[in-house]
Amino acid sequence: LHNKIVNDAENNLYHQNAIPIQSIRPEHILRLDADVISTKLITDGFTISYQYGKSRDIIYDYEEIEITLRNMISCLPLIDTEKLRFLNYQFELYSENTSLINDVRTRIKQESLKQNEKAKLKNLVNGMQNDDILHYLGSLDYVFTYLRNIDSETTNDSLTIQSFVENYIRSSVCLNDNVLQRPPFATVNLKYIIDLYELIEETAFDKVLRHYIKQNLTEELFAIEQRQSLIRKFSDMTFKKETIAPSLKNINSWIGILKRLMVRVLSNVNLTLYTPIQIYLERTDLWTGNIIESDIQTFEVKDEILLQHTYILLKGLEYERDKLSLTNTKPIDIEQQSTLQKNLLQNSETQLLKVKTWHNDSISNASMMSRVIKSDKTTIKKMRV
Repeated sequence: LHNKIVNDAENNLYHQNAIPIQSIRPEHILRLDADVISTKLITDGFTISYQYGKSRDIIYDYEEIEITLRNMISCLPLIDTEKLRFLNYQFELYSENTSLINDVRTRIKQESLKQNEKAKLKNLVNGMQNDDILHYLGSLDYVFTYLRNIDSETTNDSLTIQSFVENYIRSSVCLNDNVLQRPPFATVNLKYIIDLYELIEETAFDKVLRHYIKQNLTEELFAIEQRQSLIRKFSDMTFKKETIAPSLKNINSWIGILKRLMVRVLSNVNLTLYTPIQIYLERTDLWTGNIIESDIQTFEVKDEILLQHTYILLKGLEYERDKLSLTNTKPIDIEQQSTLQKNLLQNSETQLLKVKTWHNDSISNASMMSRVIKSDKTTIKKMRV
């Protein structure tokens, strides 16, 4: 049975339906309960031998027992233990001094990806399976633990993620293929690794984690008036504030940090949700590389807005962003469009003039051309076969 399930190369049905080790549920496990086994043995597993009078000997039906166990095991899926898919949480909750992000920024000067390169990578990430996105994100966390201790002499401008893993990380069993060998992800230079990480992080939230928001963070816990009041106060104290730094006036910057809060901080189980959100907004590791300490000091969110309100604020800012994008989109000028159509359309007189000109030119060209009706026979050489 083991050879049939594990080593049978022709029948790959079991391997195709293998489940990751994190997806194990009770129905995927072989459970041999003592009561179930006793009941099965009494009903189908043995019979009493009456050949020796009142003998108490029991004859076990081993074939029936084997068939029963085969059926139970055959209904179970294989568990994939080769690839461990995980989403690491390696961010200290209350201090940025031990943050992996800041440590990597200190060791390797970071830059932003070009817009066309970022768009291409984002499309590729969106095409991944949900488990692969989370596994990729966790793999980069694992790489960060090595990058935080890298020597300045080791880094160079040509060092990519793949080359760093091959040369400086001994065990790569738990790493995603995108980190090890799959371009264009594996060939990304280390100076773009945090920008790549933040891109994957936001995609992971939009595609996966957004659908699994904790019950104590959802909008249903708060009245509509309370939600609107929180969003309005937060907006006035942040990107709508007149004296705030220019780099923080963009609403997308605030949407990004709220998503990172949802992934890095609120994914932790042992967390107090009644902590003021300002404690986390002050941390430089949660902001992108273009936001510096002096920019963060230009705003302050009051303590009444808590970490529990993060998802409500995120939904409100996303709605505000979509509304602004619709407002900034200029409607099509009907008069201008009709003018262009008139310029493109040809009137009947112009069309007739072109037809007459073409017809006359064709006749004049035909009279000037000499056409060979019959070829000269003298020029043709006869060949004898």
